[in-house]
Amino acid sequence: MTFEENPFRVLQVSLYATKATIIERADDLSFADPDREKIFAQARDTLLNPRKRVAAEVRWFVGCSQSKELKYVAYCLSKRTPDDEAIYDDDDYSSLSELNFTIYAADNGNYFSEWVISNIEDFYSSLDAEDIREQINAARKKSKFPAVKDAAAIRDELKNLRYEIRERLNKHLKDLPHVNQLKLATDLIEIFVDCEEDFGVIVEDFFDSYRLEMNPFFDETREKILSLLPKIKINADKKFLDELAAQVTAFVGARRPLDKFSIALGTNDFKATEKIFREVRATAIALFNEKDLVDEPLIIMRLLEQNFSYLPQIVEVIRKDINFLERTKADRPTKSFAVAMEKFSSIISSMERGLHLEKGFAQANLDFYLHSFRTNCETVIRQEIFRRDMKSEEWRLLNISAALIYLHMGDAMTWTNFHPKTTLELFRKAMFYAEASGDAELISLARKRVDKWREINDNIYRNSSGCLSVIAVAVVVVCVLVL
Repeated sequence: MTFEENPFRVLQVSLYATKATIIERADDLSFADPDREKIFAQARDTLLNPRKRVAAEVRWFVGCSQSKELKYVAYCLSKRTPDDEAIYDDDDYSSLSELNFTIYAADNGNYFSEWVISNIEDFYSSLDAEDIREQINAARKKSKFPAVKDAAAIRDELKNLRYEIRERLNKHLKDLPHVNQLKLATDLIEIFVDCEEDFGVIVEDFFDSYRLEMNPFFDETREKILSLLPKIKINADKKFLDELAAQVTAFVGARRPLDKFSIALGTNDFKATEKIFREVRATAIALFNEKDLVDEPLIIMRLLEQNFSYLPQIVEVIRKDINFLERTKADRPTKSFAVAMEKFSSIISSMERGLHLEKGFAQANLDFYLHSFRTNCETVIRQEIFRRDMKSEEWRLLNISAALIYLHMGDAMTWTNFHPKTTLELFRKAMFYAEASGDAELISLARKRVDKWREINDNIYRNSSGCLSVIAVAVVVVCVLVL
């Protein structure tokens, strides 16, 4: 029964109106609006019948003065929302009158926010059939209607009122977009569970309606998740993992209010949520066991941690899995290091094939340096050695490998047709990487090579300088003699 449908509103009479007033008002309205004569007659008959009248009274503003009743009516007619607290400016109210006002005001704009639902729950849960009987009888005494003998009829009407509230909430949910349905359920569960407020049948009815309304979304999202998992087992591509994260977050986000409510009820019914958790976790385990992957399973488990940590029986399993994967990852080389070492191994293999530390291969060594090492190998070393996504020990080992490569190339150049500057430069680069590695033995070895070939280069420079001086003197003498 809406505000406009209530017989008191139809006839525009007070709870305290007498039989004569009701009959007179019905006649006047029928005369003014003959098309609605049957509606006015039905409203009159309901209010004049002591038994039928209970339904209208239970849905009206019982338990307050006539002036406050009129104030409630005025607010409902003005289409104000239940958030307008001006109506609560005095103590002249009852739980039933506040409940009906809140319902009718919410009806005005289909405005059933979490706080409106919370207020409806508070008012409804505080209702007592015997108290309402006394309030109705107090009003009937003034309007000269027979008193209600027992509270059975009132209890029946309160049950009917509960079903009407449920229908209102159902309609409100259906009118909301999915994202707003989820927000309303999340905000409501925060009030009653996270804030440890008491709840009753109205909130239970709301979450029953929410579950029914969200079931198609649950089914659709569940199917998307289950269809993604086989693809991820074959190829744990970032695109698939991102899509899995989006679907799991959406599914669990919508299920979380229901699961929290189940915790509050003590039923702990998480079968739908647990099934998704087990399936996704099984995929992470398969990637680890069957493909020897760590990063991807860790991404999946952290996704589960972000979404399922509100379930106490699940969170402990997740933490153990993450700790295991993190320890395993710490013990394994990073992907960057593995790739770099693979490239360095390829360089070393090509050097073993192309370089020879003996006579007769001077040109071959020089060709390898000019056409392979200088143009390709050095570029690879520079690119890989300056990565910053490796562990410190991995970076140290990579510097050792680079130093050994340059030492080997430098040694090979000593067998060519004398390229002292190039050889010295190679040993200097070996020294640079050796020092970066911190390996004392390697540093000492590289330093000896650098010192030796620096001395050779210095001697060549001095000798070449002496030769140039002799040539210059000879040229001067010749010029003098010619002149």
